[in-house]
Amino acid sequence: MAKLIHAMIRVHDLDRSIRFYREAFDLEISYRLDFPDFSLVYLRNAASDCELELTWNRGRTEPYTHGDGYGHVAFCVEDAAASQRRMREQGLAPADLREFHGDNNELIARYFFIQDPDGYKIEVLERHGHYA
Repeated sequence: MAKLIHAMIRVHDLDRSIRFYREAFDLEISYRLDFPDFSLVYLRNAASDCELELTWNRGRTEPYTHGDGYGHVAFCVEDAAASQRRMREQGLAPADLREFHGDNNELIARYFFIQDPDGYKIEVLERHGHYA
């Protein structure tokens, strides 16, 4: 059986991106590979074995574009409202808290989005139902 181990995104300012993911999601560097032209930095926290790989290409002056294929990465938290509040207090500018409800008005999901320094969208879902 296959196991998801990481997702990779390209970043323009490596230090700024590391700081964002540390502040927003408590991700720390678990492994780093530095090569002459690029660096690969793997981030994780104790909640998951899956890592986020930041790829930084030295000498790149233009920000990356996401085209029309990128959707989002998702994180799960205990309390979406508290996480959103904490991120606002840190100056990270999360979007409004939203909810999905089923036909019987049962809560399906409580979530918000935030963008990282390179404009990647991140969905932050409260642990509930399918997202527990």
